[in-house]
Amino acid sequence: MYQLTFDHRYSYHPTASGIEVPVSLSVAGRTVEIVTKVDTGATNCIFAHEAGDALGLHIESGQVERFSTPNGGLFTAYGHSIQMRCLGVQMDSLVYFAADPAFRRNVLGRKGWLEHVRVAFIDYERLLYFARYNQL
Repeated sequence: MYQLTFDHRYSYHPTASGIEVPVSLSVAGRTVEIVTKVDTGATNCIFAHEAGDALGLHIESGQVERFSTPNGGLFTAYGHSIQMRCLGVQMDSLVYFAADPAFRRNVLGRKGWLEHVRVAFIDYERLLYFARYNQL
């Protein structure tokens, strides 16, 4: 038997497509609140172009990366170091903002998010349990 402890419990919406959680992104004194999808299969956190614009970032000045989609498509995004707050846990993360302004998805992936937290899902009850990784 194993036991884990968590500081936060979040009830996600049962009719949403996927598991959605609120996140705030901050850089240089600017903050934007967005709704994100949890994707434990995604390598990185990738956010809509408009979120980067709202933070006042010059998106194309970031670290350029090409990403593939599950259907074989490719898109470009740019990495920036920001502060992210998710369900009461704050972290400094390298995240990516899509180059294409039509890109509307906000995804929490392994690098930048999951690597900083302990998380457990009970999907039947639509519950997410959450704590900072190094907090006991």
